[in-house]
Amino acid sequence: MANGLMQSAPVRKGLAFAKRIPRAVARRSARGEDYRTRPPIVVNSLPKSGTHLLMQIAEALPDRRNFGAFIAQSPSLTLRTRGQEEIDALIAGMVPGEVVGAHLHYSPETAAALRGVNAVHLFIWRDPRDVLLSEAHYLAEMNPWHAMHRTFRALPDPESRVKLAITGTGDGRYPGAEERIGAYMGWPTAPGCIGLRYEDLVTPETQERECGRILEAYAAASGEEVLLPSARALVAAIAPERSHTFSKGGVARWREEMSGENLALCRERLGPWLDA
Repeated sequence: MANGLMQSAPVRKGLAFAKRIPRAVARRSARGEDYRTRPPIVVNSLPKSGTHLLMQIAEALPDRRNFGAFIAQSPSLTLRTRGQEEIDALIAGMVPGEVVGAHLHYSPETAAALRGVNAVHLFIWRDPRDVLLSEAHYLAEMNPWHAMHRTFRALPDPESRVKLAITGTGDGRYPGAEERIGAYMGWPTAPGCIGLRYEDLVTPETQERECGRILEAYAAASGEEVLLPSARALVAAIAPERSHTFSKGGVARWREEMSGENLALCRERLGPWLDA
């Protein structure tokens, strides 16, 4: 019970608010060279793709600080899409050595802003069908503060909730999956971005390889000799049960849980990304 309370959205946001003053002090004292030797790490994700899993890995890198900052392109409380100028300002406000979570849409301007602070940019994505299953459950059962919670909660069964996650509301407030997911899909192949598949980070045979890629990117960005942990140590930092959005599932849940109708809708709307 106590753990659930500490992981609730109001408590997490309150803790992040309390850290604003030390973060502002750290930002004010930061020099340009600090960003070169202690690059910020941006854990960017397609929502419901393993954001907190990748945060745990990033926080295991040396000399990290987490002030609870999160940069959302469309904050869940309002679903208002932030413009480029606002996103650029939020990126510029990052602190050397900080780990920042993010849901940032792809744009060349955002990529340039991240390069401007020498950020190590990690992007995690996942099979869109599993994303949609997870999103439908999360919005209906796990986040009562999300703008779409009541709409999803009112639907009678998981199948209808997943269908809404695919089609959207049709009024622009909650776009269809092709628009919500498509906004992120420039990142996996963008120069300077380390694209990571959720499936690879939870599969024992590929975990160390992917964590090794993260270590290489961090070493390259820091530009000097740093004492790095092993890839195995980063794998050991993964603890899904510590995530406030954790739910039991795994890889390719859609094979058992998604109806034929919803699978056909996914193929129609998300075909190129399913193939990728």
